[in-house]
Amino acid sequence: MLERGATVVPFVPAVQDDASLVHALLHGDPGAPSTLFDRYGSHVQKVLARMLGYGEPERADLLHDVFVRALERIGHLKNPSALKSWLTGMTVFTAQEWIRRRRRAGPPHAPEDAEELEGAPLTPEAMEAVRSFYDAMGRFKADERSAFILRFVEGMNLNEVA
Repeated sequence: MLERGATVVPFVPAVQDDASLVHALLHGDPGAPSTLFDRYGSHVQKVLARMLGYGEPERADLLHDVFVRALERIGHLKNPSALKSWLTGMTVFTAQEWIRRRRRAGPPHAPEDAEELEGAPLTPEAMEAVRSFYDAMGRFKADERSAFILRFVEGMNLNEVA
C-alpha cells in the first residue's frame, strides 16, 4: 500500500532489441521515441548526407521528417526485427522525394570541411575525389543514386537494397 504523498514511478520496460523497441513505440512508452532516435539518428544522418551531400542545409529538417514519419507509421512495420532496414527505406524515400521536389537540382554538396566525414582528415587530393564523387552523384536520378549509395557506400547487400 502506498503512503500518502508517495511518488509513483511508472514501469518502463527495458528496450534491449528492435522488437522490444517497436513494442514500446506501439504501446505509447514515453521514452521510446527518444530511444529510437538515440539508436538510429546517426545512421539516418549518414544515409541522408551520402544521398544529398554533406553540405546540404536541409538535412536537419529531413532528419526530423524521417523520424516523424517513422513514428506515424510504426504500426505498418510487419517485422519488428527489421526496424533498421525499414527506417533506412523510409530515409531513402524521404531523400528521393526531396531530390525530386527540388526545382534546380544541382549536384549534391561535397563537404567543405573534412571534419564532417568519418575517419582521418582528408588530403587535398582526397577532398577533390570526394567533390568529384558528389558531382557524379548529381547526375544520377534519385532512385539510381539511392541504389548506388546503399549498395556501394553503405555496403548493403542486394536484398537489403531491394
